[in-house]
Amino acid sequence: MHVTSNILNMSGLGDSLLLNVFGNRFWHEQWFGGPAASASAQEADDMYMWLWWFCVAWFVFLMVLMAYFVVAYRRRPRVIAQRSAAHNVPLELAWTIIPTLFLAYIFFRGFHSYMDRVVSPGNAVEMNLTGWKWSWKIEYPNGAESTAQTVIGARPVPVFYVPAEQPIKLRMNSMDVMHAFWVPDLRLKQDVIPNRYTTMTINFDKPREGETVHTYPATQELADNDPKYREFAGNLYNKALAGVEYTEHHVFCAEYCGTEHSEMAAIIRVIPPQYFPEYLESIGIGSKTPLEIGQIVWKSKCASCHNIDGANTGPEWRNLYGNEHEYTDGSKFVADDNFIRESIREPGKHIRKGYTNQMTPWSENLLPEKHVLGVIEYMKSISNKGGAAAPESAPAPATGEAEKK
Repeated sequence: MHVTSNILNMSGLGDSLLLNVFGNRFWHEQWFGGPAASASAQEADDMYMWLWWFCVAWFVFLMVLMAYFVVAYRRRPRVIAQRSAAHNVPLELAWTIIPTLFLAYIFFRGFHSYMDRVVSPGNAVEMNLTGWKWSWKIEYPNGAESTAQTVIGARPVPVFYVPAEQPIKLRMNSMDVMHAFWVPDLRLKQDVIPNRYTTMTINFDKPREGETVHTYPATQELADNDPKYREFAGNLYNKALAGVEYTEHHVFCAEYCGTEHSEMAAIIRVIPPQYFPEYLESIGIGSKTPLEIGQIVWKSKCASCHNIDGANTGPEWRNLYGNEHEYTDGSKFVADDNFIRESIREPGKHIRKGYTNQMTPWSENLLPEKHVLGVIEYMKSISNKGGAAAPESAPAPATGEAEKK
């Protein structure tokens, strides 16, 4: 009995070893760097590995056959070589039909996998994705945009929260040049082209084996005091996600688009589907006041450069509204409603003294007028002269170096 048990145990270990070596787990580590994030991504991995072993098997077979032919049909002294046959019908049919059958299998399997990715199911949630030099934004079905940011590389990048086990149709467009939305964990890439829409269907599973699961800080105090939660601290903390588990997936641009192409990244955080409606409600602007809209816009788009304590790379927003400021051409203007709006739409027109320009012009497509009005109201709320500036005091045109507002 003991011998039989040991043999069975050894057999089980052998099967496990074979599974690790020849199965996807081992090859994920070698080729893919991590587990697939969805069933369609797993299908892509399985197809890749099937092609890999298919090619290996045929390579070995052909090399063995070649070695045999080299030895068996080598030229021998004083032996006249046989005349080669003009053709061999059975052989020619075999080497035509058999590879064709394999190629047909590869085509139809790949075609079905491709259609699953480009044709969205009827229950897919539609979101609008926009790319520009050099960032991404997603507009959710309720018109809201993500308010979260984190840091990858040299600068902050947006964070998009999406539900698990829910197909999502991305309607994608570029504001300037061609980009490519690439999610390595989904084995997906799609070009994002100016002046036309392209689409992609993404669907993240619940956490799969091998994925790292993170937990959103349960309280504001925990976010403030734990260094690993620094991005959730202060005004970026979202109570709707308190204690929620999530997985992270990186987004890159896979089409060279200019000097900061390598920094054009984002993070997708996948949360349980039951928490997604509450999250959308927390970032929505439909029923919010202009001041609340301004706070949301500041958190999601401006806080990484414009803080309210003077700690960031751009001019401080506290006490900016209603006060006079000096610019690089020697001019001085009062920051009233018109000046702030102009600074958002054309950030290089009037350059604040002592700063360099790193700010993207925020067109109507990127920042609707309703959001601009919200920003103005928020600036008023944190200024010692909120509402003191005369709305007619729009600045005269001036030319300055491209520096940050």
